[in-house]
Amino acid sequence: GLFKIYCYAAYSALLTQKEDFLAFYPTAFYPCEASVFSAATVELGGPHRNRSDWRGNIPPFEAAFWSIVTAAGTFRSLHGGHIILWDLGLVIQFPAGSSILIPTGIVRYSFVDVGPTEERYSIIQWAGSGVRRFVENGYKSDVEFAREASEEQHIMRENRRIDSHVQAADLFPLVRDVQEGVLTFEYPGINPPSLAAPQGYESDD
Repeated sequence: GLFKIYCYAAYSALLTQKEDFLAFYPTAFYPCEASVFSAATVELGGPHRNRSDWRGNIPPFEAAFWSIVTAAGTFRSLHGGHIILWDLGLVIQFPAGSSILIPTGIVRYSFVDVGPTEERYSIIQWAGSGVRRFVENGYKSDVEFAREASEEQHIMRENRRIDSHVQAADLFPLVRDVQEGVLTFEYPGINPPSLAAPQGYESDD
């Protein structure tokens, strides 16, 4: 819902990828049928580590593919379990049942410890890069592509890799999309809600 509304370009790219992959491989399945995220995991505590390659670098195209992080467990959210967005300098209260969209390719995050008798888990949905590469390789694994692709196909793939920085930037929502408290898109069928407070609303501040 919110991912489709506020990150429509990234959502659309993942939806197309999902449709192409399942059309070729109909016996495969995603963790959640209604989701465009091809992978899911459950973290049972301990430090979180953002995805990266063995050098610690984030593949550029992965930067724009957001993850949905959902908190679970039994803990007092005023005292612990807050999510820390290190690159944004934010600490946010994150009670069980809450979900947050994070571009985990470029934003590192972790959680404040909970009490010794409390439990906190994370349910994470994310876009596995293996599916994207399989589709881009013409429905072949990296090994098969390396063995069977022509020189021209290898050049085209390398050009796509170089251009992936631009592609990633195009998948991010822009500040200019927010005008007068309302998100505006040029995509048909999308009617995002107003960001302004409804009439009669009184802030707790």
